Formats: sequence, C-alpha cells, structure tokens
Amino acid sequence: MVEDGPTVKFQKIDFNYNIRYFNGRYAILLFAFGVILTAFVALQNVEATVGTDEFSNNSKNNYSLPQLFNKVNQSVVQISVTDENTPYQLGSRLGSGVVYDSAGHIITNYHVVNGADELLVTFPDGPIYNAELLGSDPYSDLAVIKISSDPQEKLTPLIMGNSSNLVIGQPVAAVGNPFGLSGSMSEGIISGLGRQLPSSSLPPSEPLPPLFGRNQNPLGTSSSFSIPDIIQTDAAINPGNSGGPLLNMKGEVIGINSAIFSNTGLYAGVGFAIPSNTVQKVVTSLIQTGAYHHPWLGIVGVDITPAIGEAMKMNLTESKGFLITDVNANSPADKAGIQGGDRLAQINTTNREIKLGGDIIIGIDGKAVRNIDDLLSYLEREKRVGENVTLSFLRNGETLEETLTLEKRPDSENILQRGNMQPSLGVTGIDVNPIITEAMNLTDSKGFLITSVIANGPADKAGIQGGFKVEMLNNTQYTLGGDVIIGIDNKTIVTGQDIKNHINTKSEGDIIGLKVIRDGEIINIEVKLELLPVTTEEDSERFDQFNPFGDGNGDSQRDYYDNQPQFQEDLEKQCLETFNEYICNFLFP
Repeated sequence: MVEDGPTVKFQKIDFNYNIRYFNGRYAILLFAFGVILTAFVALQNVEATVGTDEFSNNSKNNYSLPQLFNKVNQSVVQISVTDENTPYQLGSRLGSGVVYDSAGHIITNYHVVNGADELLVTFPDGPIYNAELLGSDPYSDLAVIKISSDPQEKLTPLIMGNSSNLVIGQPVAAVGNPFGLSGSMSEGIISGLGRQLPSSSLPPSEPLPPLFGRNQNPLGTSSSFSIPDIIQTDAAINPGNSGGPLLNMKGEVIGINSAIFSNTGLYAGVGFAIPSNTVQKVVTSLIQTGAYHHPWLGIVGVDITPAIGEAMKMNLTESKGFLITDVNANSPADKAGIQGGDRLAQINTTNREIKLGGDIIIGIDGKAVRNIDDLLSYLEREKRVGENVTLSFLRNGETLEETLTLEKRPDSENILQRGNMQPSLGVTGIDVNPIITEAMNLTDSKGFLITSVIANGPADKAGIQGGFKVEMLNNTQYTLGGDVIIGIDNKTIVTGQDIKNHINTKSEGDIIGLKVIRDGEIINIEVKLELLPVTTEEDSERFDQFNPFGDGNGDSQRDYYDNQPQFQEDLEKQCLETFNEYICNFLFP
C-alpha cells in the first residue's frame, strides 16, 4: 500500500495540472471573443452614425440652431448701397455680406454692389464702416468689398465648408438681413443640387422670373451666361438676404445666398445659393486681381430630348447628351473643329425651330454628359483657363474625341464682336435644289447658288457673279443666274455649310480656290478672304425698323409709303448705309 501512494498522488497532481491548463486556454478564448464582439458592436455603431449623418461627418460637432446663430451672427453684416439710380428718399439698396478674413474682406453678391457709388457695412452690434469694391464677377454673381478702416475686433471670419459633400435633405440655415431686418435666421434643408441660374441679369430684389428653367443657350452669344452647380434650398430667403451665408449645422459656409424663385418677388419656398467651392475659387482671384476668368468652350445648344433624337433619326436608347447648334467663331470649340447644326427643323413638342445636325457631346474627360448641367458644372468645378479638356461626341453616328484648350470667357459684347467679324467670301445665296437645277439647266442638285455679292467684298473683287433675274417657281421667289459654287480648294461642295466649314479653318488674307459653274461652264477663281460682319439678332431688329411695310398683313402701309417718294428715298439711303445691297434691293425694288 505504501508503494501505491506516490503513484496515486502523482496521477492526481497530473490531472489537476491538465484541468488548470484547459481553463487558462478557455479564459484566453473568452477574452479574445469579448474583444472581437466589442469591436464589432463599436463598428456597427460607427457605421450607423455615418449612415445617418454622412452629410455632417460627425454629428457631435453639430450646433443647435441657437448655438449656430450665436456662433456666426457677428460675422454676417448688412451692406447698404447708394447709386445715382436710387433716390435718397427711397432709402439705400440693402444686402448681406460674410466676413471672409481678418484683413477686412467681405463676400457679397455682384448684383448687390453693382453700380454702387457708396458702400456702407453695418455690423450686428451697430458700428458702420465705409467700404470699397475690390472686384466682382457677374458670371458667378459674386463680389468682394473691403472695409476701409481696420476694426480687428469686429472681424471674425467664417469657415468655408466643402460644397462637394452636400446631399439633398441635409439641414441648413440662412442668416442675413431680409428687408433690412438685421440678424435674421431661417432654417430648412437642401432641396436640390446642380441647378442653373442666369447670371448678371438678377435685379437688386433678386427674384427669378416665375418661368425660370434651364438656360438652353448657356455657352454662346446670349446676353448672359449661366451660373452652374447652384444649391437649391427651402430655407426662407427674401430680398436683403442676398450675399449672406447658407450654413451647415457645424457653422461652415456652404453657399452664398443669391436668388429666389417667386411669382411675387417674395419668398415662395425655393431659394438658390452659390456653392462654397465656387466661392473660394472666385473670391481668391477677386482679391488678388479684381476679376475671375471662367473657362470657355464657345458652343451653343440644347439638351437632347426624344423629339430631337427622332428628328435627327437617331436610335437613342436614352435621351442623353448636349446637341451643339452653333459654335462661336474663333472659340476653343471652333479651333478644335467642333461642328454646329446645318439645318433648321420644327420640333413639335417645343413648337419652335432648332438647328439640327451638329455634334452631340456625350462626355468630357471621361465623365458622362447627360445634359448641359453636367458640362457646365464640370468646367466650373474642375477646370481653369489654359487647361485642356477632351470632349467625346457623336457625329453622323460615330463616336469621336477632340482635345481643346479652354480660353477665358469673353463678355457678351466681345463674343458678338468676335462672331460678327469672320473671314468671308462676301456672298449670299441658297443651296441648289431640284427646282433650281431644272430652272438653270444644271446637271446635279448640288452646290451653292450665289444670289448676291457684297459690293467691294472679296468675291466682288475676284469677279464672282450674283443672280440677275427673279422668277417665281412653285410659289417661291428665286434669284437665278448667279455663279454656282461646286468646289473649294479641291473639295466638293454639296451645301453652303460645306463652304462655311472650310472657311472657318481659314484666316484673314488667306487665298482659296473656287470652282464655279457659270453659263454651263466650269470656271476656277481665286478669292482672298477678308473680315466681314455677319448678321446678328440685333441687326435683324434694326432691319425690322427699316422695313416700311410693317409685318406684311395687308397692303395699306405699302400704298401709303409708295406715295411718299422722299420718305422712301431716305429710308433706302439709310438702309444702304447699314446693310448690304441685296437686302436693300429686296426692301426697295
């Protein structure tokens, strides 16, 4: 029995050791599992927070509305503007502004300070300071003014937020001076993104027309351009709020309030703000140089619709893209060979004519372009003057790409001047059709019939001949007998658009070779191109003023003016001073 003692004892000790070893491993496993479970729960909580508050990054940093107002109120000023068009008895024009930095720079709207003779900045606690305009940009409706003195204790700049992170439904607040009621605050949400506003035409009271919609002529010869990438909000904005901040709940400026949509000029539930990312780009340039240069393509067009796609005989699965109807002369798009429309068509859904046949932009730098909003927003957000962009577009059913260099956007007047002076032959005419082919005994219904030659113009100097006889064919009046252009620089001419496209690649002083049909014979003629004005909408209005026969409804006016030879002679003289001989011969046969 004694011998068995140690053996039993040893076995007992070994058994106990194994139990302790197992319990240790079990404890470690339990601990590891607890750590993993805790981390998983924490991660789920973080994901839930991010999912519900993605627009604020960290909801713990958000202020309540009273806290937000107290944080920003001293940085939102009232701007009073007087000019020669604002009689003192009617009071000053009022707007709002945001303290941008400790140097005294204040951000506001262009339309608030435009034309100001005197600028006054009033802080919420009462002090008033004179200010001067440093720079402004009508194409973003932004301006920077600077307080003439240096009230350092008053200057508390607001933090600029990142407007690219905004989402629809995000809560926002507007602070400003509606109707001169300083220190006013309203709350709402972001109700839309990527809107467009017409620029420079906003009146001091800032309402948009009740029929405000997409500007279909945003990049070309209209009297104003569009401001892209605009924030839409339902926070109450009224006259006087212009230039004030639109804020997120962290107190960051995400936009500068600019306009409202209204039938009455008062708040109607839809307001608009310039996004902060645009503000920062423009304001930096305004402070440094007094101006900001927007990138420019030089195209005019409309968004593709099912009706336009059908009219162009395109098999579109979706109506996407931007149809170019016109290209501004000497613009980046023109230099890159981008093509506008070549024929007018009546679109039933719009009851208006649209120039079809142009290139359809479907992408820019690899990003899809669904409509003009995408194109404009990308240029404004991502690009600067002098940088290159690559356009993807459809032409005759084929997808092509062209790279062009963005230029500084000229003002509307300069665009008209640039567009009004182009290398030209100095002729007018019409495309040859079967009726003309038969009447002039031509062999083919191709080419461009010259009906008139501008006196002392390039074609006139080269001996090109215009029409000399007028005939009524199928109830349509034609001027026949002129030269028919069938070739230019060894290229076949089918329509007048072919001539225009070729000449658009030329410069003043270049010599081109024309192949024309005259009296049944083919003649080759060289013409030296000159810069000549082209007809504009403004010219058309002046043309109407010189038309003594009104709108053509009835003959009473014709009979009256036919009996007034001196009156008609004076009008004809005035016409010749303004227009070419062809137009005046039409008016005064």
